[in-house]
Amino acid sequence: MKTHPNKSNQSAGNLVQEADSSLSYSYWLGTFVIKGSVAPRVFLDVIGFGALTVVIVLSIQIVENILQMPLSVPAGPFGTVGAILGLLLVLRVNTGYSRWWEARVLWGGIVNQSRNLAISGLSYGPRDGRWRSRFVRWLAVFPHVCRRSLREQRDFPELERLLSEPSQDWVRKADHMPAAVSSEIAMLLNEARNLGMDGFAFQKCEEQRASLMDHIGGCERILRTPLARSGAIQVRQFIFLLLVTLPFGLMQDFETGVVESSRFWNVHPLWVIPVYVMLLAYPLLSLDRIGMELQNPFSTQRIDFLPLDSLCTALERNLLELLHDIEGHGAAAPKPADVELPPDAEVPEHQEQKLADIS
Repeated sequence: MKTHPNKSNQSAGNLVQEADSSLSYSYWLGTFVIKGSVAPRVFLDVIGFGALTVVIVLSIQIVENILQMPLSVPAGPFGTVGAILGLLLVLRVNTGYSRWWEARVLWGGIVNQSRNLAISGLSYGPRDGRWRSRFVRWLAVFPHVCRRSLREQRDFPELERLLSEPSQDWVRKADHMPAAVSSEIAMLLNEARNLGMDGFAFQKCEEQRASLMDHIGGCERILRTPLARSGAIQVRQFIFLLLVTLPFGLMQDFETGVVESSRFWNVHPLWVIPVYVMLLAYPLLSLDRIGMELQNPFSTQRIDFLPLDSLCTALERNLLELLHDIEGHGAAAPKPADVELPPDAEVPEHQEQKLADIS
């Protein structure tokens, strides 16, 4: 049967149009958006440097009047120092981003290995309905436990729909909760081996279970081993020295080249120096703050924390769906809105209005 080329082109055009309509990019929205930006967290520091600059400018004027000698210095060296400081800040941000990216990859491994282990267990494990239900439910518990453990939380509202009361208490009391859940999964695999699971399938399932522990171990390494404090302290000291000494370099420029235009201003041109310092302080302090925010990708107190709540909920839904044929009804998979989420991680039940992409 032949397909008319015009109809094919029209269909392709409709698909492209639908794809384009689902993606909305807004430069201005990304420029002036406040939520998700570090601007509110560095605002007070920027204002503080502006106030400090006012004090420095006043002090320079007073000392110059007393000593009858200029205290201003050439502004040229500040450009070189600023370039070097910019490289240090970029290195700091890249180091923090590498930790954030590694955590993202490790959690991708937890998701993939959980699905693979569930499929392998249900495909090659025993046909006993009770074992299959317990196996999948304990697998669904594992990502939730990992998320709570990385955030140092012991409250598990999501476990109430997956485990019995004694099992919940046992998990909460465990010193290392992911290891406790993993040991339960291991015992279920050993039980499956005794019930007739093939030895090769058992070995592969054990490898996947061990990979889950390797992934959570990698996440704990990121959490427990922060970057060297000496580097962060030195970078902040360099920022402070640059911004504090910068008014000495700007004094000469404003006293000579800008004085002629002062008649157009209602204030003395020297008082524009704090504005210049704040404009420079904002990107420097923002980059330093971004580097700090990216170091712990698990904490909900950070701006760019990983969306582990919705990730774990989606994984739980995927795993419980595998029990549909076993239990004779649809798996009680939760919706993202039903899970206890932090304010920044709220997932609306219906996303009819899509936000513009600002990433």
